[in-house]
Amino acid sequence: MQKLLLLAAFITITTTSNAQSARQEILSDKRCSASTYMAYPTPRASLSPAPQGKHPFFISHYGRSGSRYHSKIKNYDGPWQVLQQAESSGKLTPLGRDVLHRIALIRQEATNRWYELTPLGHQQEEQIVQRMVEHFPEVFKDTAEIDARSMVFTRSIMSMESALLQLVTLCPQLRITHDASHSDQFFMNASDYRLKKIRNDSIAQLQFQKFVSKHPTSHHFLKKLFNDMNYVRQHVNIEEFSDLMFKLASIQQNTILSSQVTLYDIFSHDELYTNWKKNNVWWYVNYGAWPQNGGTQPYTQRRLLRKIITDADEFMQTDRHGAQLRYGDDVVVMPLICLLDLNGYGLATNNLESLESKGWVDYRVLPMAANIQFVFYRTDPQDQEVLFKVLLNEQEATLPLPADRYPYYRWSDFREYYLKKLDAYEK
Repeated sequence: MQKLLLLAAFITITTTSNAQSARQEILSDKRCSASTYMAYPTPRASLSPAPQGKHPFFISHYGRSGSRYHSKIKNYDGPWQVLQQAESSGKLTPLGRDVLHRIALIRQEATNRWYELTPLGHQQEEQIVQRMVEHFPEVFKDTAEIDARSMVFTRSIMSMESALLQLVTLCPQLRITHDASHSDQFFMNASDYRLKKIRNDSIAQLQFQKFVSKHPTSHHFLKKLFNDMNYVRQHVNIEEFSDLMFKLASIQQNTILSSQVTLYDIFSHDELYTNWKKNNVWWYVNYGAWPQNGGTQPYTQRRLLRKIITDADEFMQTDRHGAQLRYGDDVVVMPLICLLDLNGYGLATNNLESLESKGWVDYRVLPMAANIQFVFYRTDPQDQEVLFKVLLNEQEATLPLPADRYPYYRWSDFREYYLKKLDAYEK
């Protein structure tokens, strides 16, 4: 018990100290302001050794697709057209004309690639699975069985294929099956009309809009681009243009031109932070356990969690070793993180201003290629005490379970806790 209390205290202290540094993190690295557009950071923390006498034999993985382009042509054409029109009217500053040139390059690279993976996205998936093999070679030895599934979106399918091509290069002896079928979407990309209706409840949305109104963006960057603010007020939809410019600046870090072209230099630190703050709250309101809309949005992924449990149970009944790799979307990964309460992201609070101080910071858990990995350990197929750890973006994460051997948990504890949680909701 004392060990558990000490561990809980350590986690609380660590979370609190990290949570208070979001503004500083954005100041130190502007890319953090991109929220869930942030490119996947290479994990630095080392992993704990295997529990004494036990060996990894199975991995259950669910990941978001890797770095990608924007989903709509409007995200590129909108800012370009506004600046192009202003240039033809002589209303741009020298910096404004330079930014127009940069956006033209960004737009050209992304043409006809809306929602597709960038080269960096392919590389991320290759590296994630490579590290998986390096860290847990026993799982992939001999003719291990690998089953891969993805959503029926190009970005998801290509994420899966990039990972599998790397995997078969590293371990050509593997037995691999893969698929992208609508028949799997009931758990790969589940939708819930009732929960969506609650999420879009007018009272809940009014509360969110009140928060947004309390944190207006200064739009100071407009004065850097335009030489006539009267022209801007008459001819530019300021809110829309500002939003599109920030989104374009945010996603740029995921592209081929990221080392050559940036838009972050036109924004002040306060503008970057405020934009991020509103996006962070948006993710919490829509996919976190916000009490204002019932605190139930994470349950959109209840089928996925049940599938993870039942598939793992079935695999344990065999003497096999291998992995299940699932490739989906950010709107699945975030509520799954919250449903599991990984690293305390099951947080329930009506105080939207307190999210940062309580450690709810989106870019830390949901960058491009974000992934959750359950890694299972046992002595042999007859071992009745199966242990596991959960990795969030390849780093050991906490669960609200007893942990006398943290980061390892007993699978029996996990099953009992989460099946009761799911059953209670469904009743």
